[in-house]
Amino acid sequence: MKILEVIFSLTPGGAERFVVDLSNELSKADEVVVLTLKDDKVDPENRTFYKFDLSTRVTYKNLGLDDGFNLKKIIQVYKAIRAEKADIVHLNLRNVPKYCILAILLLHGKMKFVQTIHNDMSGYNELFYRIYFETIGRLKWVHYVALSDTNYKDLKRMHRHTDACCIVNGRAKVAPTDLFNNVKAEIDSYRETVSTKVFLHVARCGSQKNQDLLIDAFNVLEQKGQDVKLLIIGAGFDSERGQRLLGKAAKNTFYLGTKKNVCDYMLNSDLFTLSSAYEGMPITLLEASLAGIPAVSTPVCGAVDMIVNGKNGYLSKDFTLETYVKALENAIANFDFIKNLANEMKEKSPFTMEACARKYRQFFEQ
Repeated sequence: MKILEVIFSLTPGGAERFVVDLSNELSKADEVVVLTLKDDKVDPENRTFYKFDLSTRVTYKNLGLDDGFNLKKIIQVYKAIRAEKADIVHLNLRNVPKYCILAILLLHGKMKFVQTIHNDMSGYNELFYRIYFETIGRLKWVHYVALSDTNYKDLKRMHRHTDACCIVNGRAKVAPTDLFNNVKAEIDSYRETVSTKVFLHVARCGSQKNQDLLIDAFNVLEQKGQDVKLLIIGAGFDSERGQRLLGKAAKNTFYLGTKKNVCDYMLNSDLFTLSSAYEGMPITLLEASLAGIPAVSTPVCGAVDMIVNGKNGYLSKDFTLETYVKALENAIANFDFIKNLANEMKEKSPFTMEACARKYRQFFEQ
């Protein structure tokens, strides 16, 4: 079976990390090509961030599209997909289907198109997607994968005629790199006492990740005298939004830039935290679970399916500052207990890429 993975680029991000991990695992038994659409010669450090994590078994191709959206680009994508003669065309990220719409219309009888819904369904309310799901989805020219049970239920509630299944995201094994000891020393340097709790947040800067809530919450913890530190890893903090966020952060917050060895930071931090306004199934949350560290999150898709309050972490009751701070304080107060349970749950985690890829292959073959 030949599988074509389509995504804009391999920038630092959850969907991009997922495509690399899935491609690597599928390539053990199938021919896999990763086709990125955006020109990777523009800002190559960012757009090829995960490229060199691809297995040598995976073929990487770049279409070289510039920014913007028009009919010429739709035709270019159609020609590229047609030339691959793949059995499966797997679309990733919300706006990719717009570029692939001509290919779907003309090639659906020759190839099976599958789209993974990487965020919750609130991002698919625009007119294009309402028409897309109720025509192409109803005709089953595209088949859909939701990343969590909550996400799947929302998809079927809104578009019950679509062919869809739920495949919870997986992640490749969380293993230390040769920088592990350096990272341990770095993180220990932030601890002021043996009781300091180091929280890790990994996400690109953006409205979806709701980092205003994150910064405001740790400012409150600072004011209350909590012995905590927040380490932030992610792209986009050099933007106007990012600089504003970092500018208002208290002295307990540190921005570390982007990192390829995120696993080392997961394995050396005490807790993981998300403040997102919406999600599908956060890859970073999977990494935290596989690293055995408890997590604190807003009640978004994926998090509500993974975090059991008081066991492997805490969920805030809603998206307000008061309840998010309360969830963080609960995690601090009960750290030893939830840390032990998170470690135990890690050993029998269902969120491995091996299990995820097996389910994708089964769905592809149906």
